[in-house]
Amino acid sequence: METAKTRYSRTREEIHKSLELAVIKESDLQNVTQILYSAQEHDIEKHIKLLELDEHLIEAINKGDSLTFQGNKKDFAVLCTKNRTYDIREAGTSNSCLLVPKLNLFEQTKVNTDQIIKYYNVCGIFHTYYETKECKPKWEKLLNILEPTSFKGIEYESSICHELLYNWHRLQNEIQASEDELIQALNDYLIVNIDGYFRLISFEFEVRSLTLMLDILEENSWALNEVDKEFTYESLKEFIFKSIFDAIFARYAQVSEKSKKDGTLLYRYNEEKCCKTLAKVLLAVSPITEYKQFMKSWHIGTPEKIEPKEEYLQGIALIKWNNSTMTREVVSFTEANLPIDINERFNELFKAKNKWTVQEITPYIINLTTNKMNVNALLTKYARCSIINNIKYYSSKYGK
Repeated sequence: METAKTRYSRTREEIHKSLELAVIKESDLQNVTQILYSAQEHDIEKHIKLLELDEHLIEAINKGDSLTFQGNKKDFAVLCTKNRTYDIREAGTSNSCLLVPKLNLFEQTKVNTDQIIKYYNVCGIFHTYYETKECKPKWEKLLNILEPTSFKGIEYESSICHELLYNWHRLQNEIQASEDELIQALNDYLIVNIDGYFRLISFEFEVRSLTLMLDILEENSWALNEVDKEFTYESLKEFIFKSIFDAIFARYAQVSEKSKKDGTLLYRYNEEKCCKTLAKVLLAVSPITEYKQFMKSWHIGTPEKIEPKEEYLQGIALIKWNNSTMTREVVSFTEANLPIDINERFNELFKAKNKWTVQEITPYIINLTTNKMNVNALLTKYARCSIINNIKYYSSKYGK
């Protein structure tokens, strides 16, 4: 088979004859003519793979950032930049993709020179490539590997198996997520660095800590926006590590507009977050509760300065009518228990409730959004919109 490395190469006369047969005027061509030959190496496809890149991936490469494949042998590979994660899937193409090193692209053939001929080898012919699609990291794995060493209290630390602990390097190698996404997940899922190892804070310990913090609020008769962080920690330091206290306090409080006389900042507890966590405790004990009884218990378990509201249940429970008892009920329905697959998740949502407002359904699908697909886009694609009494509802796309 002839190649650019062989002695034989087409003459200018042969090229002119080929153009005549193809009814192509030489004046219509650029001044650079490129002739392609088949390479002698025919198994290059085994060593080189074609990868599709979007604008963000190209930008990352041009900036000199790293692209890494994440996951162990049991996982489907994902491609990560510093702040995004992509699914990788092999795809076929009906066209033949030719790999030709140093070939001049169209703009590069616009040279002000006499007609010249260049010879190139086709190093490979490809009919498959790897397509990339931005996705959400698989956080269920993060929670699964950290659950065995979750922090349940200082009194349980002696029973923790050291071999199961994860430092940053081990965690980053195991989890299929970009660096920035993983750092954000540590905050979202209350994962704290304790002596160099990342530990998931158990829900039971989180609730115990929050309850004690709220008790200190009531004991000192502070206004909701006059919480003293330093005093609160000093009162609890024998019960909780500083790093864990800081993480839990940051979840439930933010800086208020007030400060102490010496200028020290004061904080305000987030009423919705506090109420939601206390509601989860009630739902764990009784997944289905008569509405009035639930609201009564919720009020009893919440500090006087914090007012539980029905809207705070969004994302953790549904309020449904029971035809048998002719009463309203609060039914546990958490986002964490829904399927990861987007189609299956929407099916479960519409089984649980026929019609949803955007505000009601958002907590259950917000974790499925990407930079290119927000909540409204997901609803447009996977649900059907209707307007009842000037209120927009979403229901099953294929339901009645």
